[in-house]
Amino acid sequence: MSERPTRLGVLERATLILDAFADAPGPLGLDDIAEITELPRTTVFRLLTTLRDLGWVHHDRRGYAPGRRLSAPTPDAEHLDLRAAASVTLNDLQLATDAVVHLSVLDGPVVHYLDKVGGARATTIPSRVGGRIIATDSVSGLAMLAVLAPEQVDTLVGRPDRTADGLAPLHHELAAVRRRKGIAILDGLPGTGITSMATAVPGPRGHRPLAAISVARRGHLPLPVVGPLLLAAARTTSRTLYPQWVPPQRGAVLRLA
Repeated sequence: MSERPTRLGVLERATLILDAFADAPGPLGLDDIAEITELPRTTVFRLLTTLRDLGWVHHDRRGYAPGRRLSAPTPDAEHLDLRAAASVTLNDLQLATDAVVHLSVLDGPVVHYLDKVGGARATTIPSRVGGRIIATDSVSGLAMLAVLAPEQVDTLVGRPDRTADGLAPLHHELAAVRRRKGIAILDGLPGTGITSMATAVPGPRGHRPLAAISVARRGHLPLPVVGPLLLAAARTTSRTLYPQWVPPQRGAVLRLA
């Protein structure tokens, strides 16, 4: 008795179609994809239409090609230049403060950690590269939010029920960050004794802050000592990426068109 051929499911057929682009020298035609996958032409056309609508496949007069979802850079690749520009500065800051230093970016309402430099103290701070935390719960997030206009913060955070007073306490915190020339502080986190400070790395005019640089340590961090070091590290990172651009004065609120 012969074995009955297994019928391919939708995911298997879609995978065959996406795999067809792996070694293709350029865009493929409908007939090319049908021949490579050995699927019926009508099936290939139907799946390509769905994959195009979802962003997995791009279609123009030349044919079909990988779409934005397949060709988009990974988050790490996207921030390689930023990490490279900050690398020496982060190490210098770690040596100068004897604290754990982080580089992070704002991803919607969330802070995404790109780098962590801690030396012997690295394991004393519960953070990791690739980790994420709600922006309003971190000094890095507060430092970056403080650069934005209030209405932009409201849109980005999207949490009007944060307290009984809405977002008023958050805006009060951000105003305090601006008064400290852009430095956010969390002194003695309950249960851990961790003190942390952060400031935003300014981006080119008209853009959101590039990132935030923060320092964290169990115990006290003196603002008069650590604050100027943080600000200098942020300026150095920004100038490394954009040598011809002069960062705005600290405390200014950025309004995007």
